Amino acid sequence: FLAAYTFSRCLSTAGANTGAAGDGVLPGNQLNPKATYGRCDFNREHRFVFSYVYELPKPTRFNSFINNVLGGWALSGVTTIQSGQWLTLTGTNANNVFGTDTDLAQIIPGCKLATSGSTEHRLNSYLNAACVMRNAAGAAIWPVVGDDGVATAFGNSGVGIVKGTGQNNFDLSILKQTPIRKLGEGANVEFRAEFFNAFNHPQFSNPNTNVSAGTFGVISNTAVNPRIIQLALKLNF
Repeated sequence: FLAAYTFSRCLSTAGANTGAAGDGVLPGNQLNPKATYGRCDFNREHRFVFSYVYELPKPTRFNSFINNVLGGWALSGVTTIQSGQWLTLTGTNANNVFGTDTDLAQIIPGCKLATSGSTEHRLNSYLNAACVMRNAAGAAIWPVVGDDGVATAFGNSGVGIVKGTGQNNFDLSILKQTPIRKLGEGANVEFRAEFFNAFNHPQFSNPNTNVSAGTFGVISNTAVNPRIIQLALKLNF
């Protein structure tokens, strides 16, 4: 048995640009590091991994054939439970006074972005779209600061302000080893049945964080595959 729990917290002034791919987009006021300071987007605050291998006791009360049929079984698996990543809300704003076209979202003060309930019941409203400042047509807007009455400031939301979906995944394996003495003392045939996402539990991706999109706050994908069963037969000698 092996268990590992990790508590982590990552803070950065480039919290929205720390993914492995690095898309080069860092929204917000580039002249004010505090405006882009927040939780890193790769950080999962809580992560628990439990792995195990258990060999079932081999019976000795029957004849050798039955003992070999009932013996040699083992169970193994890996369980991963982790909290969600921290999300940054952005939108397309062609009217920013500094000429950037991607801004942090403009959020209505005091409005609660995260909705309540299980993820399965929030697939179409994981984030509260009503918290985003919008015009009469429903498009995301930002406060005007330019003398022309058009140019806007940066959004008032921070970096890593909402937690995404967590994950609870169970991978299991059942193994049976049958000895073959004619091939040597340690020879055996090994049969394995492996179950990835064994309980077929949906692992949802993060919601759409683009406040300019019609699907803002909607979860439309899963993060891992549904249950996959793999069978294997191996001769060890």
